[in-house]
Amino acid sequence: MSLNIALTGINASNTELSVVSDNIANANTTGFKKARAEFGDLVNAMSRDSNGLGVRLQRLSQTFTQGSIEDTGRTFDMAITGEGFFVLQNGNEINYSRAGSFNTDTDGFIINSQAQNVQGYTVQVSDDVATTSVEYRLTLAHGLSNAASSFDANDPLTYNNMTSVDVFDSNGFVHDLKSYFLLTTSTSTPPAAGNNTWQIYHKIDGGAIIDGGAVTFDNATGLVSTAPTITSLSISSADLGTNADPMTVNLNFGSPTTGWNIDQGSVFNIASLTPNGSQSARTTKDIIGDLWIDSSTMQPKMTGQVDLGINLNAMEAAPVPTTIVDYTVNLDGSLTAIAAAFDPTDPTTYHHSNLSQVYDSLGINHSFQSYFVKTAADDWSVYYTLDGQYDAAATTPNFNGDGGNITFDATTGAPTLTTVNTPITFSAAQVGSGATALTIVPDFSNVLQIIGDTTIATDNLSATINVLATSTSADPATIDATDANNFDYSTSLAIYDSLGISHTLNLYFRKTADNTWSIYKQIPEIDSIAERVGRITFDSRGMPVEAKDNGEYTDPNSPTTLKIVGINFPNGAGRQNFELNFADTTQFDSESITNSLGQDGYTMGNLSRVDADESGNIVASYSNGKMQIMGQVALARFANIQGLKRIGDNNWIETQDSGVPITGKPGNGTLGQVIAGALEGSNVELTKELVDMISAQRSFQANAQVINTTGTLYQAILNIR
Repeated sequence: MSLNIALTGINASNTELSVVSDNIANANTTGFKKARAEFGDLVNAMSRDSNGLGVRLQRLSQTFTQGSIEDTGRTFDMAITGEGFFVLQNGNEINYSRAGSFNTDTDGFIINSQAQNVQGYTVQVSDDVATTSVEYRLTLAHGLSNAASSFDANDPLTYNNMTSVDVFDSNGFVHDLKSYFLLTTSTSTPPAAGNNTWQIYHKIDGGAIIDGGAVTFDNATGLVSTAPTITSLSISSADLGTNADPMTVNLNFGSPTTGWNIDQGSVFNIASLTPNGSQSARTTKDIIGDLWIDSSTMQPKMTGQVDLGINLNAMEAAPVPTTIVDYTVNLDGSLTAIAAAFDPTDPTTYHHSNLSQVYDSLGINHSFQSYFVKTAADDWSVYYTLDGQYDAAATTPNFNGDGGNITFDATTGAPTLTTVNTPITFSAAQVGSGATALTIVPDFSNVLQIIGDTTIATDNLSATINVLATSTSADPATIDATDANNFDYSTSLAIYDSLGISHTLNLYFRKTADNTWSIYKQIPEIDSIAERVGRITFDSRGMPVEAKDNGEYTDPNSPTTLKIVGINFPNGAGRQNFELNFADTTQFDSESITNSLGQDGYTMGNLSRVDADESGNIVASYSNGKMQIMGQVALARFANIQGLKRIGDNNWIETQDSGVPITGKPGNGTLGQVIAGALEGSNVELTKELVDMISAQRSFQANAQVINTTGTLYQAILNIR
């Protein structure tokens, strides 16, 4: 009996030595998890005293404690800190491993040293989807009632309400669809019996006017009484300007059966303005598959948004409308007097003229032209036109154009200005921009009469040396950007078109009133002057409140963005729209300064390197400085980790005992994090293994000694005769 018991002990010791030997052999194996032998005693269940029969192996268990993390700096080396396993595809079999030493094969798939594909959440690229419908949910507000023929998209006084929404063509380009609503027939208000008819117009990227038909509301209920006459827009490729397919956009205003989405009230309100369609997008799928590196060229992306982190100096003085025009002019006194009535369209009725730009209370610029007519010796009459308007029969409050007379001293040529009409006032109707009446004081104190050659009647020596509007505009439509007096601050940055070509965008800021700044843009390739694109206003704290375009429109969903539409570069690129984002712009009592500039466009890029991050993302870097996620490593864990079956090459497979794998992204639950550029070492502790080896050796020797002693006893018994 003792011989058999000792044999079980020797077998157990041998097994333990085998386990220890295996652990020691794999002390430097990446991701290796040490094992241990677990034993149980054997007893004679039939014996009254339950005599022991030795020992038996119960199981070989694995210890899944964390191994040491060793930095390698290698791109596709990954270590897990937590309970997760990498998921590997091996033909039709799924394996699990803690060894994260990966590479890429010739096809770009991420594999391990056994050519097993690493599994993860792959990236799906969706196609561009053209917009086919826009749903309008809004309330139109009463205002002025204008004739449809008076509509001017650049003049907010000619329409009541306006909306703006982005739509997409088949090539993924973004287009600005503006819809204008003009009340053309109105009954009395407050509501009474009758109808109100609204004319609708549309524009794509600020292009040609598109007739949107009409809709009629019942004035008593505010509800649609006659359905919109046009419910779809046909937009040609030429209108899109991007070589995209023609598109038809359905305009969803509701219906009598489902209910109308538009109504009429006292306050304009956009409940929602929703287009379908989308640009192509890269999204990480929830379905796990082979991780793959796309080595193709990154396509260029045209600029869609410009982020401006600027401080505008709150102490800048706001200019005011023109009040004085200074003249430095020489008039030739040798010329023959003209008796004919003055006519600005007939150059034979005046001797000299000059032109200057003046500005009204809204900052709108006007052409102010002055004419000088010699009527007698040393006597000159002055006439004016504003934007070419002249009406000699006009009566107050309209100005008739007659500026009075200047008399010159025959000897010195100095002017006597007692009969010059100052000031002169153009009525609000003559100004015609919605501004108040414009009053200007002409200053002729620097006008001289010179005497030319009296024998040559046609030799006109009259000349304008300078005409200066001493109080410049608050808000001109354009400015000469070469003259720094026309703006208070400027900045510039590069933007990209659809071909990935870089262009310079110059932005100019001009204070027009307290807390209000006009914004001008200039792209030197296509703009000879800087054009006003809108304005930004600030609150009393110096924070941005809203941006308005030239049509007084503010995006209700993003009030501090200003949209610039219809940019056409002369290089074959598609027509471009982009937004200026002023969310980080401020107005404080500090020097105007640019703190940050950013834009979301870029040129094409070639794949330069691929890295992994701590979220398990596979990140590609390109020659254009951009990065793109190619996928994300998936991790798996098991309810009973001891139930996994070890199959070699640092791999395990699931079993019925382990339960089904629970997969997820790094960082979720107990899956753990991924450390990029590192590997998890073996969790074998050599010191402990050596101690266990000595213990197993001693056990083996002791059991062998039992066998030896038992053999001696058996020999002694056999020798008794």
